[in-house]
Amino acid sequence: MSRLLRSPYGLCLLLVSAMTGLISVGYPVALEAAGFSKDKIAVFFFVDSLTAFALALTASRPAPLRHTRPLLVAALVSGAGGVALVGGRSLPLVCLGGALSMAAAVTLPLILRQIQTSPGTAALSDSVLAAGTRWIAVAGYLAGVAGFGASVSLTTRWPDWTPVHAAVPLLLAAAALAAAGTRSAAVASRTTSARSAHEPPPPATPGLLLVAGVAALVLLKAADSVRLVYLPLFVVASGRDERLISVLFLATAAVELLVLPLLGRLGDRRPAPLLLGAAAVVGVLSFAVSAGFASLGSLLLSQLLYAPFTAALQALGPLLLGRLLPGGLPAGAGFFAALMQLGSLIGILAPLTVPGYSAGLFWIAAAFCAVAATVLLRMRSTPALSLTSPGGTR
Repeated sequence: MSRLLRSPYGLCLLLVSAMTGLISVGYPVALEAAGFSKDKIAVFFFVDSLTAFALALTASRPAPLRHTRPLLVAALVSGAGGVALVGGRSLPLVCLGGALSMAAAVTLPLILRQIQTSPGTAALSDSVLAAGTRWIAVAGYLAGVAGFGASVSLTTRWPDWTPVHAAVPLLLAAAALAAAGTRSAAVASRTTSARSAHEPPPPATPGLLLVAGVAALVLLKAADSVRLVYLPLFVVASGRDERLISVLFLATAAVELLVLPLLGRLGDRRPAPLLLGAAAVVGVLSFAVSAGFASLGSLLLSQLLYAPFTAALQALGPLLLGRLLPGGLPAGAGFFAALMQLGSLIGILAPLTVPGYSAGLFWIAAAFCAVAATVLLRMRSTPALSLTSPGGTR
């Protein structure tokens, strides 16, 4: 972990993750404060997800190392400009800002590729790298959610301040770090190429198995998006203080930081589909508590239950796809990012069938998790997935 944080790209990931945490709470609140209806908010997130899907697929393709850093810097600067546009009252302009901000939000494949080719981190195994980057991502997300609460407090002194705009300096700082890492990436390029040449290719994967894995992950992300977009709106619509949103998201992220090391140890001995399937069952319980009870205590309990679910999805999802794709972890991480956007579209649009922001919309997420759990638990005994990736998940 410390080796990653000493890398400029590890710090870059920390700042990008903080931006993600800040906008995850800040975007729904900013749009609601601007007076946008539920349908218009759905349009905004639809545009965001579609843009992020296309960008994530592009970023996951193998590219010459000399192009990765400039693309990363450009994406981060564009993202900063995009966040600055969110908060206005013109839907086209706000949608443009959200789309631009997605350029920064889906930079993980680029950052991961740079970490793999930096002198201090090139020797890390895929499993160590996956767990380490996820831990940093959660820590950054936690800081971002906390930062949103602090940013909201600024409105008491500056009423015209838009809290989500606190993400702008984070992305500009990340761009500066990415630019500073140029020489390190260039020095390590030959080292990584030599290492990759000795790594055995993954076994061939039947198409049906890949389809099943993709479908399960998309459904899990659809459930995650229901919570990400509609939980803040549900809290506001129920008349509670919007700062409660930060408390709920912080509670989940804090527990996830504790869960990840245990998940890594379990990953050494259990196949990823089994662990993901079990996490999906926990997701069903989490959303059922949110849907069936409306008290403050039940909301907090649901978010504590949610932590193992989201930890497994984000940490084991890329590894699962890495075993199903010939490109290994980098290809798996990029494809995973693209699938997450597809899942987001489903999760954003499905609750439109439920009037308003009632707790009943969380039953939709519970159904998504139940179907995904069924698929994953049927995959658990597949020979190609019965072993974890080399080195486990720690």
